[in-house]
Amino acid sequence: MTSLPLRRALPSQQRVSARGVSDFIDAVNAAGLELHSFMMYRDGAVVAETFWSPYRADRLHVQHSATKSWLSMAIGLLVDDGALSLDDKVVGFFASDCPEPISEHLAAMTVRDLLTMRTGHRQGISGGAWRGRSESWVKLFLKEPVEDAPGHRFIYSSASSFMLSAIVTEVSGQTAFELCNARIFEPMGMGHIQWDLAPGGYNTGGNGLSCSTEDLLKFGVLHLQQGSWEGQQLLSKEWVAEATRGHVDDVWMGAFDGKRYLGRDESDDAGISRREGYGYQWWMTLHGGYYASGVFGQQCIVLPQHSVVIAFTAGLPLGERRLHSLLWEHLLPALDGPVDREADTGLAMQLAHQQRPPLAGASNSSRQAEFSGTFVMDANEDQVSHVRLVFGADYCDFYLTDPRGIHCIRAGLTDAIESLTSMTGHYLHHQYQPEITPVVAQARWAEDGVLTMTWQFVETAFCDRVTCRLERGALSVNRSVNVNAGPLQRPTLTGHPRTALQESP
Repeated sequence: MTSLPLRRALPSQQRVSARGVSDFIDAVNAAGLELHSFMMYRDGAVVAETFWSPYRADRLHVQHSATKSWLSMAIGLLVDDGALSLDDKVVGFFASDCPEPISEHLAAMTVRDLLTMRTGHRQGISGGAWRGRSESWVKLFLKEPVEDAPGHRFIYSSASSFMLSAIVTEVSGQTAFELCNARIFEPMGMGHIQWDLAPGGYNTGGNGLSCSTEDLLKFGVLHLQQGSWEGQQLLSKEWVAEATRGHVDDVWMGAFDGKRYLGRDESDDAGISRREGYGYQWWMTLHGGYYASGVFGQQCIVLPQHSVVIAFTAGLPLGERRLHSLLWEHLLPALDGPVDREADTGLAMQLAHQQRPPLAGASNSSRQAEFSGTFVMDANEDQVSHVRLVFGADYCDFYLTDPRGIHCIRAGLTDAIESLTSMTGHYLHHQYQPEITPVVAQARWAEDGVLTMTWQFVETAFCDRVTCRLERGALSVNRSVNVNAGPLQRPTLTGHPRTALQESP
């Protein structure tokens, strides 16, 4: 697919204060918020964009639950075609998968209830709960108890979005991606887009879409323009208006245990957060806007009153709220204040030099030879059998053997090194486990002879920190991650050098 970029313009040309944008970037960095990319569009052009190296404009980035808003678009296409009604009953699409008997509340559930997350369930299901499960997700959903009448109470659930994806395929004979690709992505000149598949050949629906930040921005611009693109009405104005207005005012997010969202009745006060409102798989926000939102900070914010779209990707912990506060504090005034053409140049220089902080430490150690070799690991929860460290002039190769195979990451001892890896990581990465993925890795030595590595998985929100210690001949390996819906740390791995006897066949 040929990617057609959006037009670029200076901030002052589009009535945006470059100083306000600069203050926002400074505030983000000062707060220690881990942004990976940021793009801002106004009145027909991109006015600001930056990527914190090693993230780049051409990289894909997993969008997590921001995917839900893309799925809404697929439903809209079928509604526009007259092939689907929001009042259609969910069970009508999956007669052979329904339990016996079908409960009254399940029988009453509609497509509209899925769109607005008012299915009658009392708990919501995270994407991480089913990711990796091979049985039918449709049957799993239909077996969930529907304890309340649908159409009333909001409960956030990626499982509801998956069912919308399955309905798209049952109605159209295409996956949500195939439908949107032919009618939206190709006409818009989108770049490469990936969307994971679930059992049955359905797209995962509520998550699993990866795209560039510019394509995330273009998705928002399409909605800002009420479904119109270069003179073509790709999505009806009526659908865009309905999908992006608030249908649910009483929106509460219950406590999240890593796999399920609990209802308000099951959550303590600290685990509950109030949201501005919910549309058809779109969140409402302040200042008359709406946004697609994925866990760990993947967002596309549309502000129609200001003709603005903002897109960013990130690695932010659960519950992080400061980024939106900084947006309203710095970027909103930048849309109404005086412009300064001289500030455009300073902002461009600032945006061109953003990067993630490098790993501190030395590039060599007198203890390096002690770490070289293969270590047989004690029995452990992750079933890691061996760890091997191999050092070159300016790199360290870290090998790990587990039931999936042998995995390697090359970490640069001077500059970071990018490679492809199959390294197992689902337990720290919200249950995502690609067969192969790019990683940018660094390694440094501390004064006490401890080897530390960072593994930045640059198509995701995740960055692992791995620490290797050697004491009395025993190697200990600790691995943690910047963000996760579950634990941020794995149990320590401990091993001993492989003996000559173990080396022999």
